Amino acid sequence: MMAQRSNNQDLHAAWQALYGVMDPEIPVISVVDLGIVREVMLNDDGLEVVITPTYSGCPAGQQI
Repeated sequence: MMAQRSNNQDLHAAWQALYGVMDPEIPVISVVDLGIVREVMLNDDGLEVVITPTYSGCPAGQQI
């Protein structure tokens, strides 16, 4: 039960941090608010963040 609580806290902290990542093209909106972040998962290698750029050729994908 304690590990699950820690995992939930880690995931919550990751989401909170992502709210601080501003879109490079529209710097007044976070990548979460823009809908780019699809999922945050905790696995054996650490956190994995799944993003979907606003369009397939988005030049900011690497920067984000």
